[in-house]
Amino acid sequence: MTEPVLELSNLEVSFGRGLRAASVVRGVSLRIEPGEIVGIVGESGSGKTLTAMAAADLLPVGAEMTADRWTFEGHDLAASARSERGPILGGRLAVVFQDPMSSLNPARTVGAQMGDVVRVHHGQSKRAARTTAIDRLRQVRVTAPERRVDEYPHEFSGGMRQRAMIAMGLMTPPALLIADEPTTALDVTVQADVMAVIAELNREHGTAVILVSHNIALIAEVATRVLVMYAGRIVEEVAADSLATRSRHQYTRALIGSVPRLDAPRDQPLVTIGGAPPDPTTRAEGCSFAPRCAAATSECRSVRPEFVESDAGRVACFHPAADA
Repeated sequence: MTEPVLELSNLEVSFGRGLRAASVVRGVSLRIEPGEIVGIVGESGSGKTLTAMAAADLLPVGAEMTADRWTFEGHDLAASARSERGPILGGRLAVVFQDPMSSLNPARTVGAQMGDVVRVHHGQSKRAARTTAIDRLRQVRVTAPERRVDEYPHEFSGGMRQRAMIAMGLMTPPALLIADEPTTALDVTVQADVMAVIAELNREHGTAVILVSHNIALIAEVATRVLVMYAGRIVEEVAADSLATRSRHQYTRALIGSVPRLDAPRDQPLVTIGGAPPDPTTRAEGCSFAPRCAAATSECRSVRPEFVESDAGRVACFHPAADA
């Protein structure tokens, strides 16, 4: 068995202390193998982004993280000081954020910000870093990279800023790319272009990808494996090509059912998931989805289901659905 790029075991992320403490990621375990694309889906507040940011050691101020195991390319990050984790992750893990305009410094050129990566981690000169930045911008299909490298973020379109963020991750060959809602607010054509760049990075360089998205159709199209999160937990793991037909958790089926279809009758109302996600400051005794689930029983409301093997992957559900 090959060594995983990333491994997390029993990850917990919380905010606050005492009675108002909010546990937003609860007992998450995942393993990312070299070269695979893993999608993480779920509603807002399900813990997708915080799980990804915890893996990258980029949690916001005020968040507390614990994990029984946290490794990256064989390095034991759980036993390392933060000052030691930076050099390990900085050169081999890249992150594409949801809003690149808020992630890029508006007062510095795109090329200068890209060059920081190789200047800090590889000691390149300013001139060499600029040359590398031009090459990486060209690699992600930014036109006229020799000119664009000296422009500021506001001079780039939304899609170009996303490509620039990906190019920044390519400044040193990454083992893992974490893309957090990389196509949000982009039109369909630009979305396809951004996803094509990520797929090409995965195919040509063997870079593993964690793709976080609300867009379950997008995830199913590009990922090899899908993790479905609800209320801070992974409730199902399924192969992407089996997502639509062989997913088992009632929540996964509800997510799939709520995706609009072009062939649906125009007078047919859109499918929604009733109710609301649970308050993260409370801990349900049973399945967190039980109050919103039509198949829930008294057992679901009182006992938390274990994450067990299913014929299509793994699932935490007492009443798994049959094939669609």
